[in-house]
Amino acid sequence: MRSNIETSNSRGFLDKAGAAISWVCAVHCLLMPLVLSFVPLLGISFLAHNGFEYVFVGLSISVALLSLLPAYFRQHGKIRTLLLFISGISFVILADVVFEDILFGKLAFVVLGAGLITISHIINRRLCLDCNSCNEEPNHSFL
Repeated sequence: MRSNIETSNSRGFLDKAGAAISWVCAVHCLLMPLVLSFVPLLGISFLAHNGFEYVFVGLSISVALLSLLPAYFRQHGKIRTLLLFISGISFVILADVVFEDILFGKLAFVVLGAGLITISHIINRRLCLDCNSCNEEPNHSFL
């Protein structure tokens, strides 16, 4: 019997949520320099706080743990989804550490990271769909 996590992931919810969260984070980073001057007027100053970015990163990691890891270990066994996610989240974290005050560097790294995270969830979803009818043990390989 499959667990709730596997059932939920087989429907693609977690992979769709993971991809969406990564792009919401990227849009947040893209729009913040433009919106920053209007934030106090609109009463949404919490959006400008660094903690809000950490929430996105935390959500992204949490969804990946619930989505990518069970799929890797119990279904398709392809490590590329995990490597793409780790690369993507590394770019997002590096953007904040290395390019804290350099807008274009930070934006480039965040968009690249969000793209890699999204690709990892899309590939994971496709691999899970292909493996739903598999009866054998997962083949833990790159491809």
